[in-house]
Amino acid sequence: MSKIYYLIIILTTLSCYSKEPVFSFAVFSDNHGEGTEQIEFNRMAEWIESNNCRFVIGTGDHVQAKTKNSFIDFLKNNKWWNSNFYPTIADNENGNYGKNQADWGSGKELFSLTDLKSRDNVKFAKNGVEYHAVISEKGFNVHFISLHYPDQPNIDSIAFKESSKEYMVEILKKIDKKDNDIITIGAHSRLGYWLDKLDSEQKKIVDEKADLVLSSTTHVFNIFSENGDSGPLAVNTGSITRERLWSSPGFLMIDVFNDPAEIEVSYIDCSKKEFKRPELYFKASKIINGRITRF
Repeated sequence: MSKIYYLIIILTTLSCYSKEPVFSFAVFSDNHGEGTEQIEFNRMAEWIESNNCRFVIGTGDHVQAKTKNSFIDFLKNNKWWNSNFYPTIADNENGNYGKNQADWGSGKELFSLTDLKSRDNVKFAKNGVEYHAVISEKGFNVHFISLHYPDQPNIDSIAFKESSKEYMVEILKKIDKKDNDIITIGAHSRLGYWLDKLDSEQKKIVDEKADLVLSSTTHVFNIFSENGDSGPLAVNTGSITRERLWSSPGFLMIDVFNDPAEIEVSYIDCSKKEFKRPELYFKASKIINGRITRF
């Protein structure tokens, strides 16, 4: 092939990576009550603001019993976070507000720290701890289905109730999925992954409809690849202040693109002094209704 042909390929590839996102949002977990007194959390909050993220999803363990819980004061005193934070309830929410970490659903009291219950774009399940939010931004509809799957008790059938899975399926069936619908499902999980807890029919509809699946609890960022390059992009969100093993303290930046409709997920390392999106390993992309690419 000619040199001109190869040059066209290279320029096309570079242009794909240099395009600007239509908008961005963030995801974090496992701060265990810690707030801006921790340098990593403070950096995250500053970088979320400086990158003009439209909203923040939390996947659990945001508070903890018998601690200072400065994150509670942060939520109460920060107007933007109060109105744009979409938390998932996990075992440490249960432990802080209920009898213990296995007190299923008692952590929903966390919602009272935000205006989540009064938002027109949020509809709660009957149990009051799970919900479906639709955030409309720049022609896109970001669906967030928040499920309650605490890591206690250590019996999956109790921690991840069948009613939760049925609720998720019911919501997914009602969504008339288009290329401008970005469907995200989050559950804290017991061992850091929850798709393997679905039966074949539940898994099938998640594979067909979902674009991004979130889990946490391990404090280790991970991109799962069980489905190859098809189905939803499944990610463990790591931890912003209590990283473990090889992971760094960080959060997810989700960039949304047009032509084609696509999300790019990057794990932002908050141990660094300057904000930087990763180039390899800690990022992946998903074309809406299309394939996954790992970098």
